[in-house]
Amino acid sequence: MQPLVSICCVTYNHSPFIRQCLEGFLSQKTTFPIEILIHDDASTDGTDDIIREFVDNCPELIFPIYEDQNQYSQGVNVDFLNYNRARGKYIAYCEGDDYWTDPLKLQKQVDFMEAHPEYSVCFHDYSILAEGTKTLSSSKYTSGSSVDGGDMDVNFTMVLHSSSYGGKPLTMMFRKSMYSLKWAEHYKYYRDTHEIYHLLHVGLGRYLDFNGAVYRIHGGGLHSSMSSEQNLITVRESILELYLQNKRDQELKLNLVDILLWNYNAYTKLKVKQHSFHLYIYVCQIPSVICLVYYRIIKQKLKLLVS
Repeated sequence: MQPLVSICCVTYNHSPFIRQCLEGFLSQKTTFPIEILIHDDASTDGTDDIIREFVDNCPELIFPIYEDQNQYSQGVNVDFLNYNRARGKYIAYCEGDDYWTDPLKLQKQVDFMEAHPEYSVCFHDYSILAEGTKTLSSSKYTSGSSVDGGDMDVNFTMVLHSSSYGGKPLTMMFRKSMYSLKWAEHYKYYRDTHEIYHLLHVGLGRYLDFNGAVYRIHGGGLHSSMSSEQNLITVRESILELYLQNKRDQELKLNLVDILLWNYNAYTKLKVKQHSFHLYIYVCQIPSVICLVYYRIIKQKLKLLVS
């Protein structure tokens, strides 16, 4: 039977977490068929053995790929290996170290998307689990601006600047017909930020006010080999290239300034002597008044940093 939703999961060395992730998928109560597509990127900690255990119990539902060599480290976008084989009308995403908590998550999102074909993507609230301290907190209160008022339409600025609107891949469901794998061809640092940006430009976005997942913070996993400095560089370069490919977007232009300034401040806290942020802003042709203000702020901070 053709699935209505394809659940796409990528995992690497998630043996302490993958069982909880898969149980969250299997707990979904739906009136429609689903499929679970899981890609194990050559885990070395027994993650693949746990996946095989679940596949043996649900071979008609779970479809794995087991890599012999790590693809992410070779520059392969491992998400696409699942997207390319997805048969569903909708794609829901969750990495192997996160998990879903609401058994009606998919049903709620599909009900909305089926009733509103003009929407390309929808999100929902989630909680944040600090694995080291086992502290669980709501994204509504860790973002600095809580969401009140229930369901609402969202734009890229809202999703980018506040985790209150559920802008994490584990909350996202998008319409496959509105998604294009070709978007990634224009970028070196293609990531979920790019994905959400383009989805919100081919259709509308909606925040559904229910908490349906847990985002886990820990030291292992897909991106654990990257240092804090490397992560900051990736964030900076990804938002910069997103702007350079879409220069006519005024909303993105203003977001670029804020992200670069945040990125610069994060570098300062790491005591990394970053250079030429003012040149980025100049090259990107941000409106002169905004450019001048940020140029002066950053120039002064750079003087203090390198003195």
